[in-house]
Amino acid sequence: MEKSEVELDNKLSKKYIVYTILAGILTLIPVGTMILGIIDTKINSDGYINESIYAIVFYAVKVIGFLIYIFVLNQNTKKRKALIIISGIFLILTGLAQKNMESMDNKGLDYIGEALARALIFKACLYIYYISTIVLFISYSKKFLFKKKVIIAIVVLIIFSSISGVIIKQINNYTSTQKINDDIPTVNDFKSELMKRNLYDNDGLLLGIDNKDRNIHRITNNLDEKYPSYIYLGYKTKNLNKYFNKNEDYLYWIIYYTNGKLYAALVDDYKSSYPESFYIYSNILSEEETKYVYNTEENYYDIIKSETDYVKTDRLYYEGNNRYISIEYLKKCDYGYSILCVEYKLIDKINSQTLDNYAEQLKTKESN
Repeated sequence: MEKSEVELDNKLSKKYIVYTILAGILTLIPVGTMILGIIDTKINSDGYINESIYAIVFYAVKVIGFLIYIFVLNQNTKKRKALIIISGIFLILTGLAQKNMESMDNKGLDYIGEALARALIFKACLYIYYISTIVLFISYSKKFLFKKKVIIAIVVLIIFSSISGVIIKQINNYTSTQKINDDIPTVNDFKSELMKRNLYDNDGLLLGIDNKDRNIHRITNNLDEKYPSYIYLGYKTKNLNKYFNKNEDYLYWIIYYTNGKLYAALVDDYKSSYPESFYIYSNILSEEETKYVYNTEENYYDIIKSETDYVKTDRLYYEGNNRYISIEYLKKCDYGYSILCVEYKLIDKINSQTLDNYAEQLKTKESN
């Protein structure tokens, strides 16, 4: 039999109020991940806490909140039970949708629609979870929620949370960015690196990236020029196993050079399209665990410290010398998951031999 409102009123106490607010905070605010973020920026200078730990803490804290509703408050009407079940189901669905997005490989234009669909499912599940959880909290707290003292406390909490969020964001920005100075690699430095690694071809396209005039510029003869980041299109690998681009004799690479560090990605190229387009197909190969991507909007380097951190792709367009091309460029993911996220893969050395080997082994990687 459902408990009456009179019974609920009689049991209203300070303890009840405290536990209701605590359950609301745990189910509605990502306090666990916020605390991990503070710990991460304070004591973990060499690499971020693993993403799986963030996920475990995120969901575990919410489960604790629901357990407080069910067993500590123990005033479970039929409506509240239904809301708890709905919230729990969509919390699980959110986790499954997130895991599904993480496991998806970025395979270029053909997979953008699928990625969009998965992102929409993830957001829909998340929105339904929060709506049902907010209604659940109001159901438990409506007897005291709209009193003057409580409203003042909630406003103070919101202001405190907002200020804390801004402070944490500033700390994260300070520890995860690097300013651009005059001591950055020249065009000649980049070209020398490519030649030393047997990756350079005179017919390739050498591009400089900065925060001026469309952000992308073709490099010609001035080898003393300096850019915060570079792109090279020109190295290709023989398509031996014919697993990827079966009708092509060669597979093409994008070589990135940012803050003196070299990165490489296999691309799905659409030469017959307009514009000629290059979409990243593989993981981003890196020689070091700490990586850099150039932020063209703010003109600084974003630091990617963990091997499993995601970056998203943006597009830069180059027009000149009878070519109009679209190239995927790397940017740091802020929060959540981009529909075009890619991952890094750590390798010992980026050179012609390792890139050829990686392309040859791609069939095995994909089948696994």
